[in-house]
Amino acid sequence: MQHDHGVDARVAELVAKDEIRDLAMAYAWAVDDHDIDTVVGTFTADATFDVGGEIACGHQEIRQSFVVSMGRFHTMLHTPDTHLVTIESDDRATGRASGHAELALRDTLMVTAYRYRDRYARVDGRWLFSERHVTFMYAVPVESMGASFGTRARIRWPQNRYRDADYPESAPTWNTFRDNDTTDR
Repeated sequence: MQHDHGVDARVAELVAKDEIRDLAMAYAWAVDDHDIDTVVGTFTADATFDVGGEIACGHQEIRQSFVVSMGRFHTMLHTPDTHLVTIESDDRATGRASGHAELALRDTLMVTAYRYRDRYARVDGRWLFSERHVTFMYAVPVESMGASFGTRARIRWPQNRYRDADYPESAPTWNTFRDNDTTDR
């Protein structure tokens, strides 16, 4: 009897990770193309989508959330960066992804850096988002990038009050690093 020493399981995990990364790319393209049906189709029927504490649950609310977003932004360009995926079982996984976007809002070009914290479920053989939480390092008009980047108030959507960025200052290591820094300053 020949043993595969877990090769089949490792290959299955790699395939699952690749399918999940393809899901994230298909989502980004569909958002940029304002393809609402494809965007909604990347979520499970009971999924949650959270942007800055505004939570949409299920396909109908998720659709409405994207209808509002797509109506607000004329042109969108999402550029996914890194994507870390952890397979938990044959039909469950978690992930963290990052990226950048340019968003045309009336006469303002917004630039953003974002992170997603995701949960995935395999439904009928296809990986889908069961939870998607979006946080921002910055969301600023392009002309304000230089003035805002050195501050915490890097969330600057037009007609809204400035607010502190979601990360990296919220990371436990952010201040720990500074507290333990022994290099000459």
